[in-house]
Amino acid sequence: MSEILNTQQQPESEEFDVFLAHNSADKPEVRAIANQLKGRGIKIWLDEEQIPPGRSFQDEIQKAIPLVKSAAIFIGLKGLGKWQTMEVESLTSMCVEKDIPLIPVLLPGVTQLPEKLVFLKNYTRVEFSKSIDDVQALKKLEWGITGSQSSAQQKPTKLWFNGDRLQQFQKALLSAFPTTAKLKQMVRFRLDENLEAISTGNLSETISNLIEWAEAKGKLEELLIAARKENPGNPVLRKFDEQIRNS
Repeated sequence: MSEILNTQQQPESEEFDVFLAHNSADKPEVRAIANQLKGRGIKIWLDEEQIPPGRSFQDEIQKAIPLVKSAAIFIGLKGLGKWQTMEVESLTSMCVEKDIPLIPVLLPGVTQLPEKLVFLKNYTRVEFSKSIDDVQALKKLEWGITGSQSSAQQKPTKLWFNGDRLQQFQKALLSAFPTTAKLKQMVRFRLDENLEAISTGNLSETISNLIEWAEAKGKLEELLIAARKENPGNPVLRKFDEQIRNS
C-alpha cells in the first residue's frame, strides 16, 4: 500500500488527477515519483495518505475510484501486491467504463509486464528504466495523466487574447465546469484563489468576471493551464488550448 505523504484528510467529494496503485514493496520509488508529480501541480490519490486510521482499505478504495481522472499501475521487481491486485481489477473496469487513462508504469529494473497483466499491453506505458529521477519518463507520465504536454512549471508564454478569443475561452470554461462548485474547486486548488472573492452570480457571469480578473492580473494563460489540468479530458477546452497555442 501507499506511504503517508500528507496526513490531512481530503473532502470525500474532491476529485483527483490520478490514483497510484502499487505494491507496498515499491513504497520508496512510488513515494519519490508521487512527490515529483505533486511538485508539478498534480493531485494524487494515495491510500494511506487519504484513509484515516480505523477504516477499511477496501471500502475506502472503492469510494475513491470514482473520484479519479486517471490511474497509474506501478509494476516493480516483485510484481503485484495483494491489495494492488484488487485495485487493478477495479481500476481497469472503471477506466474502460469511464474512458479515462490507464497508465502502466514500469519501475527501474522491470522490462516487461507480468503475464497476469497482459491486457495492459494495449495501453501505452511509461518506463523508468534507469532511475526514478528520469525526467523524460516523468514528463511522459504527466502527459498521460493530464492529457497535455505543457508542464505545470511552464512559464506563461504571453498568449494573445482578443475579444473573440475571450468569448471562446468563456464558452470553453462553461463546457469544462458546468457547475459553480466545480469552478470554485479549480480556482481554489489550481490558482490558490477564492472564487467568491473574485465574483458571485450565475455561472456564466462568474466565469466572465473570472476571465476579466485574470486579464487584469495578467493571468489569462495561468487560468487556461489551471483549467486544463483540472479537466484534461474536456474536448472544448482542449481544442481551444490547441488553437490558441498553434495560431
